Amino acid sequence: LGQEASVYLDQLNAIDREELPEDVQFSYDVLQQILVDFSYVNEDYDYMYEPLTEYSGIHANLPLSFALFELKDTQDVDDYLTLLADVPRYMGQVLTYEQKRAELGYFMTEDALDAILEDVKTIVDSRDTSFLYTTFNDAIDQLDLTEEQAQAYKDQNASLIATEFIGAYQTLYDGLEALRSSCRTYEEAATFTEKQKSYFEYSMQSDGCNFLTVEETLEMLKDEFFYLLNDYLSLYYNNQDLADMDIDLTSGDMETDLDYLKSIMTTLLPELPEHNLTLTDVPEELEDMFSPAAYVIPALDDWKDNIVYINTASEDSTLLLTLAHECYPGHLYQYVYQRSLDNVCRMQKVVNFGGYAEGWAQFAEYLVMENQTQYDHDYVEFAFDYGMMMNAILPGMISIQVNYYGYSESALESYLTGIGLNGELIASVYYPIVVDQPYYFFEYAIGYSQLAQMYRDIKTDLGDSFDLEAFLETYMDLGPGYFGMITEQMDVWADSVMSEGA
Repeated sequence: LGQEASVYLDQLNAIDREELPEDVQFSYDVLQQILVDFSYVNEDYDYMYEPLTEYSGIHANLPLSFALFELKDTQDVDDYLTLLADVPRYMGQVLTYEQKRAELGYFMTEDALDAILEDVKTIVDSRDTSFLYTTFNDAIDQLDLTEEQAQAYKDQNASLIATEFIGAYQTLYDGLEALRSSCRTYEEAATFTEKQKSYFEYSMQSDGCNFLTVEETLEMLKDEFFYLLNDYLSLYYNNQDLADMDIDLTSGDMETDLDYLKSIMTTLLPELPEHNLTLTDVPEELEDMFSPAAYVIPALDDWKDNIVYINTASEDSTLLLTLAHECYPGHLYQYVYQRSLDNVCRMQKVVNFGGYAEGWAQFAEYLVMENQTQYDHDYVEFAFDYGMMMNAILPGMISIQVNYYGYSESALESYLTGIGLNGELIASVYYPIVVDQPYYFFEYAIGYSQLAQMYRDIKTDLGDSFDLEAFLETYMDLGPGYFGMITEQMDVWADSVMSEGA
């Protein structure tokens, strides 16, 4: 990968950036940085990545990938069945990878193993009831096939699910169980070597879409945490009843909520091109390993069709903010709008800029919180502040403190108590989570912190000249990228606004 990226980088550098149209020069810069990053990929970090994690592991995502596979013609069907037949090989590679991690002393903790095994067993137990029978059969029924052809395909799919697919998961289960003696204690798992610390910083930067050091990142997260905490406490001191309120932030009907979010969005952001949105329930067997909702990133050439999974088994008292995050003006808006832009290069649209995407989706929640009028504003702000602190920023901080700086659970408890929190409770909850999933929170915590702080800085600098709609349109028109580069461009925009004002 590194050598191939170097070849493309040489070809890109042969292009005179200054001769490009001004509105595509940023895409050139982003593509150049992507290739620079890829050119440094080497074997130093082999086996440090954990593919099997709760909520986002390969074992949970693979069934959904098959469910989302579009069957538009018989070639699609043949490709689908070929991939389904290949699952034993694929899962065998995952198991071999985990066996090597165990050999090197990188294997997961016993609690993490138990959680993964429980998820895998759920899929194994669905041998006769898997949702993949229904999704495939329904798609076959939409094709122009003879009854014999359709039944033959359905029989082949059913056979592959019951044997190859379920068998692969059973093999994975047995293989992981056999590695139980290689499980590390939490203290062992949280003790990083210098190479692991280097990988930690690399992964943190990759997830956060920046080049900040661990120290700089921790300080930025602390700044954001205390900014939110100050706002949260100010709201509470002005109205202590907020803590006792129990308001469901939803009309009770998702379509009504989505219409309201669209009405808010149209006052803030450019209009979206024509597109479709399908809300679909998370399959029952995946409910326990799935988040409350998830936006499915569409194919690059089929971005007008969008799907959001809703986990109906998850109680969500802030559904309006969840839909804002996943749909309007969050993930769905970002992907549909930016993929419609000709000046945003294809690589920007393909590469996973996770911190950028999650930062925007959470900022979308902030925008809705600030501009909604259907619910008590202070209560919505109170709920937003708490959710952002406790579900993103604080666990991001804790992951750095535990994994990089080596805080024990008792040391973490002392730190949290020292900043006025329930240290004992929070440490007991988050210590095992960040050890088992060191990088889970970074896209959310780092992505939001960078965007929110840039927004506040520019808004303060421009004062009365600040125009939110112009700020958002300028930001979105740049397309995905690294926050340092984005901030430079937004500062140029702010300087131009100040010059016009002067």
